[in-house]
Amino acid sequence: MKKIVILAISAIFVANMSAQEAKPAKCEGKKFNKAEKIEFDIKRLTNELMLSDQQAEKFAVTYREYAGKLDDLFEANKPAQFEPGKELTDAELDKMAKQRLEGFKKLAELQTKYYDKFRKDLSARQVQKVLRFDEAFGPKPCCGKHKGPKCDGPRPECGKKHGHHPNGSKPAPKAE
Repeated sequence: MKKIVILAISAIFVANMSAQEAKPAKCEGKKFNKAEKIEFDIKRLTNELMLSDQQAEKFAVTYREYAGKLDDLFEANKPAQFEPGKELTDAELDKMAKQRLEGFKKLAELQTKYYDKFRKDLSARQVQKVLRFDEAFGPKPCCGKHKGPKCDGPRPECGKKHGHHPNGSKPAPKAE
């Protein structure tokens, strides 16, 4: 009997020690490079839009082209980096505003061009999801519990599902 009690206490002690060592998993997912992110987006959109195999092939070719041009556009219109805490002059603010407005104009032109290309094989509703017209004024935070885009699915950087946390559960930790 004494041996059973000692074994039980030992088992509880070992289980407690291993539970303390197991820290909550951080969101340390793989960082996607540009090509991997595009392929991830194609796979996600193909499933979300419920495309047939034939539609998916045409869509993938067009989406890769669109994503490449979109990436080039964002690279060309990156905002200038300024020292933190430095007061910007009116000339610098004016330059930034004009650059941003020009970027919006180029984005609208690109989306117009690719709307017609996507529309050949997809419905208008599907194209809206691809071009993210519902996020015209930028992504919204999902629930205020963490920063980032609207949480409507897995994030490529961590691969975890981020929902609206209706049951009060905590969001996944932010990847660092």
